Parts: sequence; structure tokens; C-alpha cells
Amino acid sequence: MAHKIPSSEVGVKINQWYTHICKFEVKEAKEMKRLVEQEIRDMEEDQDLLLYYSLMDFRHQMMLQHLSPIHAGSEPLHAVSFPKEIEDAEDEMTGLLAYYFHFFHGMYAFIQRRYIEAISYYKHAEHQLILVTDEIEKAEFYYKIAEVYYHMKQTYFSMHYAKKARDIYKKHQLYGKRSIQCDFVMAGNLIDVSQYQKALPYLEKALKVCEALEIQECMSYFKAMALNNLGTCHYSMGTYHTASVFFEQAISLYQKDQVSTMMKSLFSLALTRFKLGDIEQAIQAVTEGMKQASLLEDEIYQLKFQFLQALYMEKNSCEKLISALFGLKRKKMFADLEELALDAANYYKERDMYKESSTFFEIVIEARTHIQKGDEMYENEA
Repeated sequence: MAHKIPSSEVGVKINQWYTHICKFEVKEAKEMKRLVEQEIRDMEEDQDLLLYYSLMDFRHQMMLQHLSPIHAGSEPLHAVSFPKEIEDAEDEMTGLLAYYFHFFHGMYAFIQRRYIEAISYYKHAEHQLILVTDEIEKAEFYYKIAEVYYHMKQTYFSMHYAKKARDIYKKHQLYGKRSIQCDFVMAGNLIDVSQYQKALPYLEKALKVCEALEIQECMSYFKAMALNNLGTCHYSMGTYHTASVFFEQAISLYQKDQVSTMMKSLFSLALTRFKLGDIEQAIQAVTEGMKQASLLEDEIYQLKFQFLQALYMEKNSCEKLISALFGLKRKKMFADLEELALDAANYYKERDMYKESSTFFEIVIEARTHIQKGDEMYENEA
């Protein structure tokens, strides 16, 4: 009779695999995944561990998609979807399995930009966080919930969790990439409350770290994020020329290494160039952005580029603008809805078109009401 590998031994390797995933160590994560898959075939029967393996395999795929939505080569990554076998086993999960189920489900909802749903899952996971003894795992949770609160413009919730995560990561040098991401979230929140001079040091420091470690795996991804975020800060400050330089550098990194900031940077670059009056270059950025959004089947950015097209490139386009904005509203992208509607309102105000301006200011107010009701919406989703 063949010797069965104890499930506890396989469990240790799955934990090591997860550590590599959290540190964005792609090569090591792939190798550990291969070892786990070899051993799991000869493992003693353990249904809980098989579920744990399935959850970790899903988390592995999310990491790969996050770092490279389009492969540099000819083989595209398949879109990640939550495994049906895990969904079906939800009622059987208790303890840490239930924690990982809700935590990873929240991450999946986040990458789908279903932010309210993501926070709902994270809140379920937070109830089970007491079962987590590993400090780094707690930091991972704090960072992820800070990230989604930031995207929902729940600024002070986001900063609270980002600081908790950052304080832990700073004690563990091997998690430097996560510490950089916490700095990005902290800076993004500071930008949202117009504290630009406090945000810049976070981003400038992050860029220096990324440049110093550029030879390491995935650092081009983080450098592109740093450049994009610096562009966002300068755009918010009204220093559009400087912002456009940072956005262009981020895009060039994307074209070189296929990192995932390209769509955001292309959109921001197009908007910045319109503000500068560089219409021809702005149109080029919109054209490329529409192409990439279509290639990635990214409905959110298709709507956002349609908005730019209607506002800056077409005449008598109020209906098209409203259509794009209500597309964002249907997807509950209230932060984007507020930002773009405000841009349209100011655009028409500057041209003394007060009726049109008023229409978009009303949409801004509605979006802000949704943002301010954030906690109420999350509770309704729970």
C-alpha cells in the first residue's frame, strides 16, 4: 500500500505558498504551487485541506491577474472567477476556512470593482479575524480593506486600516512591496482631502525605493504605480505639465513590462492634456485608451473614455455625457461619478452654459450623497 503524505505536511507547504503570494514572489509561488500539487495527489484524505488548497489556488490566480492583465507574450491570462466548488462548500466552512472564504471573496469582488460587495465580505472576514494569529496575515487584511475604503472615498476608515497595516509591514523588511502599497493608499487618501504636500513625500519615497529595487521581480509594476500616483497628485494640485510627464513615464513602463496601471494612466493623461489644451495629443490618448479598454473588456474605462470623448471632442453632447455617467452610477462607481460630473459642471460653467452646468452639479450632489451613505450601503449588502 502506497504511503500517504500527512495532510499537515501539505498544509505547511500551502502556508509557504501563500507567503510567496503575499510578497509578490511570482517565481517562488509558482514553484511552491507545483510542489503542493504533486503532494496533494498522494495526500491522506482531508476535505478541509482540499478546500484550503482550492482557495489558495484562486488567490494565486488573482495575484497573477493583478500583476499582468495581459501577458507580454502571446498567451493572455484567462479572467479569474470564483470557483464553484468553493461557493458550494460555503456552509461547510468554519474557522479559518470561513475567514479565507470571505477574505478572498472580498478581494474577488474588489477586482471586479464591486466595492460595496467587497466591503460586505471583508466585514464578515473581520468578525473571524480573531482566529488569525499571524501578524502578517492581519496586515494583509488591513491593507485590503483600506484599499477598498479608499476607492469608495471613505477616507478616514481607509487611513485607519492602512496605518495599521503599514505599522506591521514596516517591522518585516521582506514585505517591503506591501509597505509601498500602504504608502500609496495613505497618499491617495491625503490627496482626496487636498493635503497634497503631505501626500508627496509618501509617493516620492516610494518611487526612490522602487528605483533602487528595480531589478527585482514585479518592481516595474510598483514603479509604474508610483509614477501614476505622483501624476495624480500633481494633477490635483493643478500642475498639469508635471502630471503629464509622470503619466507618460507610467505608460512607457506599461508598454515595456505590461504592468496594470496603463488604463488609469492613459485616462489621466488624456484628461490632463485636454486641460493643457493639447487637443491632438489628448485625442491620441483617448483613442489608445478606448482600444485598450475594449481589448480588456473593461466596461468602466469604456464609459470613462466615452465621457472624455463626449465632453471634449464632440458638440451638443450632454445626452452622451449623462449616458456615460449613469452607466457609472449603475455600476455604483460613485467616486468616479462625482469626479467626472464635477468636471463636466465646471466645463459648462466656464462657458456660461449655466443650465447644462446645473444639471451636472446635481449629479455631483447625488454622487456625494451615496458616498456619505457608505456605511449604510455596506450594511444593506451584508
